[in-house]
Amino acid sequence: MAKQDYGQKRRSGSSASRKPARQPAPRRAPPPPPPRRLPLGLTLVTLAVVAGLAYLLYFLLNTPPDAAAPATEPAAKAVQPVPAKPAVKSEPVPVVEPKESRFEFYEKLPKAEIVAPKVEAYKSTPKDAVMEHRYLLQAGSFRDPADAERMRARLILEGLPGVRTDRSEGSNGTWYRVRIGPFDNRTAMNQASNRLGKLSIIPMEVRID
Repeated sequence: MAKQDYGQKRRSGSSASRKPARQPAPRRAPPPPPPRRLPLGLTLVTLAVVAGLAYLLYFLLNTPPDAAAPATEPAAKAVQPVPAKPAVKSEPVPVVEPKESRFEFYEKLPKAEIVAPKVEAYKSTPKDAVMEHRYLLQAGSFRDPADAERMRARLILEGLPGVRTDRSEGSNGTWYRVRIGPFDNRTAMNQASNRLGKLSIIPMEVRID
């Protein structure tokens, strides 16, 4: 028991002999930053705006209400009534009265003498009348005499009267012309012309006297 008490005393004495631990010193707070200064230009602009607003407010408060009325007068003067044009007097159109009415015309009509013009009796020319001149019907004109001979033979076979071939020379050379006739009667010449038309031949009338 004595050893145990001694050990406890020793531990208690050693613990008492220990020094207490130091506490850390409190940190100092950093000094506050210096206040920021506004730029000189911004300050001047702000002062100018404030001064302008103050002057405008002062001007509006001291201006009488009658001073703003003339500003609206030009707008009122701009709209002016257009003077109406004087009405144009329309002159009456003179009415022309007819000299004679329709009834007066019919009353005078029986009194007028109507003279009918004299018309000579129409004299028809007979179809079989003799013509003043004689004519030939030319059926064709060829450079080659053989072509002219073939047409002459064909027309003779068709029974056409007086078919012949005439030779003529000129500045443009020699031509062989197939002709029918002569005719001194209009009816006979028309009949021969119609027969040539059926053969697809268009004749040409040639006066010979």
